[in-house]
Amino acid sequence: MSAVKATRYRRSRYLVLYWSREQAVLLNADTLRGYAVHPNLIAFLSELTDWSSAEQVASANGSVEIEDLLELHELGLLETEDEIADRRSTNFEWDPIELAVQRRTSRGGYRTDSASAVSPVMVPRFADRPATALPPPGTLCNVSLADVLEQRRSVRSYAKRSMSLEELSALLYHSARVVRCAGGARFGTRVLRPFPTAGACSELETYVLSVDISGLQAGAFYYDAFRHRLLRIREWDDHMERILRSVHTAAGNKLNRDPAVVLLITAIFERLMRKYRDLSLSLIYKDVGSFFQTLYLVATALNLAPCAIGSGDEAENSRWLGLDPLCESQVGCFVCGPRGHKTSELRQFNTRERGRDKLQS
Repeated sequence: MSAVKATRYRRSRYLVLYWSREQAVLLNADTLRGYAVHPNLIAFLSELTDWSSAEQVASANGSVEIEDLLELHELGLLETEDEIADRRSTNFEWDPIELAVQRRTSRGGYRTDSASAVSPVMVPRFADRPATALPPPGTLCNVSLADVLEQRRSVRSYAKRSMSLEELSALLYHSARVVRCAGGARFGTRVLRPFPTAGACSELETYVLSVDISGLQAGAFYYDAFRHRLLRIREWDDHMERILRSVHTAAGNKLNRDPAVVLLITAIFERLMRKYRDLSLSLIYKDVGSFFQTLYLVATALNLAPCAIGSGDEAENSRWLGLDPLCESQVGCFVCGPRGHKTSELRQFNTRERGRDKLQS
């Protein structure tokens, strides 16, 4: 009769250690079970990196018994060799923090205390900064949604011309403007835009980095989505040069020239976190995806060259914009310019058909 194989343990790969006020907490990112822990347990788990049987653990640490290992395993702080063998193999390894965000994607919900659940009232921002009125936007006429969806692509080749201020105005107006606001004591301010946001909290903001826009000085601007205008907040400087270099790197160095405009998309976290618990960050990421798709479709209809950028120094970029990254920080980046290849038949941007009535309403 063959000997029974001894169970071997090691520290779970998915543990995250953090401090909640003055108490150390261990969170299993896979199960989202968290426990306040003693420093002695942290020290013990720190050493248990290799597969070890109960006997090996006991010989190394006489105060630990098999019952202790069984309990730690039940709590999800330890994993067994058999468990790992039974799991379907993958070609990647989860980072515990990313796994925790994924597990919280559909966990949580509305906050139960109505006072904190109300979204904060939106107030004008950067009102003291120099303003640039955007031209009335051209209309998107005779464009089939099916055709736009079919032709949507990430385009990294730009024409050898500047992007016009009219094109930028149309892109922002049809993608990011405030369409309508509603307010009330129960839900706070609800803002509707061309793209959906969780609870109509409209936590996303757009900062326009003008690189090569005819009629607009180079630098950074805040897009006032309520009044469809740009408010200047930064001159062109070395940090803006670094952002452009990082854009080229993130695009695999496939851009044939600098994009005409870089859109830094930020989230004001309080707008969502006051209303939802636990799942706010995942909702923000979903809203960014919705915003990206809207930008893609509008840019395609305008015969522009759109491309989402997947990386960047979000905290430093946010500080450069004058923001506190713990309150408002970059969650997306999108670049655009005049399309460089053969003009698309979807070109329906009509500068003669202005949206004056919509802007004045």
